[in-house]
Amino acid sequence: MTRIERAIVINRPPEAVFEVLIDLDRLPDWATIVVETNDAPDPPIRTGSTFRQTIKVMGIPLESTWQVIELERSRHVAYEALALGGGRLALRQTIIPIGDGSRVEMEVDYDLPGGLLGDIADHVFVERHNEGEAERSLENLKRLVESTPALP
Repeated sequence: MTRIERAIVINRPPEAVFEVLIDLDRLPDWATIVVETNDAPDPPIRTGSTFRQTIKVMGIPLESTWQVIELERSRHVAYEALALGGGRLALRQTIIPIGDGSRVEMEVDYDLPGGLLGDIADHVFVERHNEGEAERSLENLKRLVESTPALP
């Protein structure tokens, strides 16, 4: 299993950040590996909600089924996914208030499909690429949230 941890400070309150994080329709706008989300539940998502996504890892599209495993409004959301072929992905996003802004911490744990061969490919090629994708995704999230008008 591989773990990636990244964080970014966003100059908006936790509530504003959280609303974008849990808006499944907006995931492709900031999460660089998300191609599309399907079968999303009616908002707001809740613990136990499920949906499907097409994600792209190293240019390879993977179909995945996701479930919300933890959700604490304006503070925390965690998902788990299984991909065809045996891949597994867990994503945890935590928001920590900092003054008028928020620190968003992202943890990604994953196993690629393919057992030992998938592990070797991960350490040789994929892990560094995925670290960059996590950083770019957080930068996209920051731009998106900070450019969204504040609610009155």
